Amino acid sequence: MGNAAGSLEVSQGKDGKPSGPGSTGPQRQTAGAKLPMPPEEELEERFNAVLNTMNLPPDKVKILSQYDSEKKWDLICDQERFQVKNPPSAYLEKLKSFVDHGGVSRKVYRSKLKSNILISSFCFWAQEFLNEENQGLDVLVDYLSVAHSAVTKALRNSRVVSQKDDVHLCIMCLRAIMNYQSGFNQVMKHPSCVNEITLSLNDRNPRTKALVLELLAAVCLVRGGHDIILAAFDNFKEVCGEKNRFEKLIEYFHNEESNIDFMVACMQFINIVVHSVENMNFRVHLQYEFTQHGLDEYLEKLKFTESDRLLVQIQAYLDNVFDVGALLEDAETKNALLEHMEELQEHNAQLTSRLQETETEAMEKASELEKKLIQTTKEVELLKVENSKFMLTYSPTQYLGRYLCYNTNISLTDCKKKKAIQTKYRMPLFNWQALKSNQVAGTIFSEVDDECILEELNMAAFEEQFKTKAQSTPVDLGTLKKKMAHKSPSKVSLMEPNRAKNLAITLRKEGMAASDICCVIETYNLKALSLDFLELLERFIPTEYEMKLIHNYECEGRPLDELSEEDRFMVRFSKIPRLSQRISTLTFMGNFPESVQLIQPQLNAIIAASMSIKSSTKLKKILEIILAFGNYMNSSKRGAAYGFRLQSLDLLLDTKSTDRKQTLMHFIVNIIQERYPELQSFPTELHFLDKAALVSVDSILQDLQALERGMEGTKREFSIEKDNLVLQRFLNTNVELLNGLIADGKTAQDAYDSAVEYFGENPKTTPPSMFFPIFVRFIKALLDIKRTKTLKACCKKLHSTKSDLLFQGPMMPRPPQMDLIAELKKRQMSPLVREGKDGAIEDIITALKSVPFTARSAKRSSRLFCDSVFSEEVMFSNPLLLIMTLSLYL
Repeated sequence: MGNAAGSLEVSQGKDGKPSGPGSTGPQRQTAGAKLPMPPEEELEERFNAVLNTMNLPPDKVKILSQYDSEKKWDLICDQERFQVKNPPSAYLEKLKSFVDHGGVSRKVYRSKLKSNILISSFCFWAQEFLNEENQGLDVLVDYLSVAHSAVTKALRNSRVVSQKDDVHLCIMCLRAIMNYQSGFNQVMKHPSCVNEITLSLNDRNPRTKALVLELLAAVCLVRGGHDIILAAFDNFKEVCGEKNRFEKLIEYFHNEESNIDFMVACMQFINIVVHSVENMNFRVHLQYEFTQHGLDEYLEKLKFTESDRLLVQIQAYLDNVFDVGALLEDAETKNALLEHMEELQEHNAQLTSRLQETETEAMEKASELEKKLIQTTKEVELLKVENSKFMLTYSPTQYLGRYLCYNTNISLTDCKKKKAIQTKYRMPLFNWQALKSNQVAGTIFSEVDDECILEELNMAAFEEQFKTKAQSTPVDLGTLKKKMAHKSPSKVSLMEPNRAKNLAITLRKEGMAASDICCVIETYNLKALSLDFLELLERFIPTEYEMKLIHNYECEGRPLDELSEEDRFMVRFSKIPRLSQRISTLTFMGNFPESVQLIQPQLNAIIAASMSIKSSTKLKKILEIILAFGNYMNSSKRGAAYGFRLQSLDLLLDTKSTDRKQTLMHFIVNIIQERYPELQSFPTELHFLDKAALVSVDSILQDLQALERGMEGTKREFSIEKDNLVLQRFLNTNVELLNGLIADGKTAQDAYDSAVEYFGENPKTTPPSMFFPIFVRFIKALLDIKRTKTLKACCKKLHSTKSDLLFQGPMMPRPPQMDLIAELKKRQMSPLVREGKDGAIEDIITALKSVPFTARSAKRSSRLFCDSVFSEEVMFSNPLLLIMTLSLYL
């Protein structure tokens, strides 16, 4: 709560102890004997009761609580004497008499009323003043009305009105009353109180006008207050004979240039009364009212004022202004942009579709090239074998030695034993799954030389960053047991109610007669029935028991009309020759094109991914670097490794440096960027890994076997139905297609097995869903680290540039300012209105003096003021402007 409602002065004396009401000193004269001080416990209880009757902010309560016992007792005695000597009823009687006798005030009663209502912090006094019995608000409003008349007489007689006149006193008292929730509610409900406050703008005292405008601005921001203020200015227009609302307010604004406090309060009120409403059309209307009074032209003149406080309020108004013309242009521009965006979205959709087609074509071409490469490699190997036989025939002794060296499959690593590396510091263990010398034959690791890498690099920096104490081995988390749910097969009997009901539902879905359905099946007419219906119909093929029941029913000569519709369908259905084979063939023929479309891209992905990952020279070099670092860390303790399991790549992110700020993966990325920059593009050599990771080779091979069985079944049907053109056309079109698909399946299996074995893994225990994701994760980790490094570098550069350009000299925010900015950011997210509570009005008035009002839809900035001093103040007083400016800058 501000000083107006509770300005019980509490300060500290020269000795550092609190001083204020109740303090002893030469100024204080105690009339009469003071009552004896009660015991400590009772004293504290009564002192706390006195504090509860005061409407004081927490900081002043804290200072009063530090009083010694004597001063606390003085304060208690003062309060009790105040209750006895200063009842509200006595002043109300005097006020009523002044009102009744024309409002001739007495200086002594003005000062006492001010001291009791305004300076006093005793809530009980204000509550008693406002209760139904005393009706102090009515009396005070009447007193203010009479005071207005006195001011009018003074103005007509050209008399000078003192600064501390009756109107000013009443406004201060009303402001104090409104600072209590109950008092505020009474003022808002009073039929003429706000009207009389608004009429106080006619007072000659500019301080009074400023006080009124601050109070009216605060009321605007309270729920429902804006309508009351506008109604008050409508009343002002009628009483004062204005042609247009706010006419005299703008007149006073023009005529009081010498009083900055009034100018600031007036500009603040105009900003709030115009821009604190939610309805944008209404805001434009209110804004236009002031434009009609010449406000815009006057603000243009005021931009040269030397008052920073006034410039801040003017800038806040301009930031909130709605430029309707600009909004219309923005709307037109937005519509044009929306149309353009729709075009771009459509174009993007076309490009996406084209990209998918191109990607599919590229995958098919890559697969074809890889298949040709595999075939060519096989032919080369065959030629080598034939050449070897030829050479042995004509020069066996000479060629034997050479033959045992292009064919014995002995690599350099098999012949050369690796030495353990002695490091300067103890290094953490890289818990990879190492391969022994006899396990790397024919793999990628037989083609790398990690010891050469160690000769190229200075490992001292690596040791310094990763030296550590002994590292415990990772805990074995165990395996999870899977629970299998066992479902007992349900048994059904012939045309039992549920089966008949399900058949009826199935037949209704297709909406065809039973005879038509059976005719379609007999002629293999794929176009007449949907595949979904065929698959459902397959469930209702009659069993042997059902066939026996149907046979018995017909032998008994019983009419078919006595059967239900479902039973009659079953009878007709059972008469189709080779019913089960026909439906299986129809289902196979219908699903065949979709099956091919699903399987072929998967095979292409497996072939392309397997061959690209096996032939990547850059990936081989990176694995060589990783092997070198792993051996550098481990060989002195576990012996040198000749290779490692691919799952060990995931551990690169788990191995931390000594300061725990980076991982082994980070260090290797740095090494690649500094020493082997050409390796950074290695992901471009690897194709379709993400697609291949989703493929199950075993499932594809099973699907191919199923297609092969389905094709054999179709051939058998055609051997029986040789005149059926549907079967003939299907076989002529798709037999060779399936043969090519089966060949691709064999190629994919061979390519995948070869790639997995090349990296030292077992294809039987390593499916594509396990093999390819290892590389996907590895690539992602490398790219993430690289992006993070780039981002940090950019942020560092941006921060440096921002510090140079935006926060030079006095514009650098101090720590208290930063706290204020953080608090103001929160306030920007709060509603425009405040709920009534004790101290709310003073809180609003105080806040508005610190931060100019900013509407929710305010513009980013105004083009009117550009000087650096003003920009700094506006920046840090308006967080929304600060945030938007930084956003634009960034």
